[in-house]
Amino acid sequence: MSMSGQNGPRNGADESVDPVSGHKESDTPVIGHAASFAPGASVPWHRHGRGQLALTLSRVMRVETPDRVWLVPRGSVLWLPAGTPHRSLAPEQRLMRSLYVREDAPMPLPGTPTAVEQGTPLADMVTWLAETYDTDRLDRAWSTVADAALALVRPGPGVSVRMPHPTDPAVAALADAILADPADPRDLEEWGDALGVSPRTLRRRVQTETGMSYRDWRRYLSLAVAAEKLMAGEAVTEVAYSIGFSSASAFIASFRAAFQVTPGQLRRMGEV
Repeated sequence: MSMSGQNGPRNGADESVDPVSGHKESDTPVIGHAASFAPGASVPWHRHGRGQLALTLSRVMRVETPDRVWLVPRGSVLWLPAGTPHRSLAPEQRLMRSLYVREDAPMPLPGTPTAVEQGTPLADMVTWLAETYDTDRLDRAWSTVADAALALVRPGPGVSVRMPHPTDPAVAALADAILADPADPRDLEEWGDALGVSPRTLRRRVQTETGMSYRDWRRYLSLAVAAEKLMAGEAVTEVAYSIGFSSASAFIASFRAAFQVTPGQLRRMGEV
């Protein structure tokens, strides 16, 4: 979960080549890109020289930024300004369609990561633009649709939870372990032994890095995984037990406090 090493290109890497899409920087205002990732595949911490409109055609995609975890349901679009460190993961095969937008684009775009308003043709436009992008054949029609798509980028309600990402190696390793298995029964002392850090030090580092107590931080990490499972179609009761809750009612109350929606409501979002 650490973002170390993600502040720039790797040694010897071409700074003009995007680290994920592979496109070369150019004067083209908007670049389209279609990608497919295997089930469970993650894209490690990286950043783009352009802003990114990211659309998922899978049931749910998790995108982590330095201070939030975003859950993007199928057909939804997330805007990431240029230079935003992030990583992404989807439990099933992930189909992504993205537009990479120059910072000097004529349309005013949000300055922070933003869920984009739904109920507009934007998702269809992003899909078409990403799938038909060809550097050798960019005609006026393509450019007109690209301009229209950017004009539709308006902040909308999204599913996210505040989750500052730790830079301390021990806390980052603990976060990754909890995200991989929220039901892991080990207590703070056992985690300290595994990570070579005293429980007291580990507790203090979590508080310093995240601004939360260890208990609250671990609960929010678990609930982020739960939200992802729900949007992928898993049953509420099964999700509750899978992340370590002993009852569905306790899980529902905790989940609603974190996301302001019930697990059932969130699950239906993933069915769209």
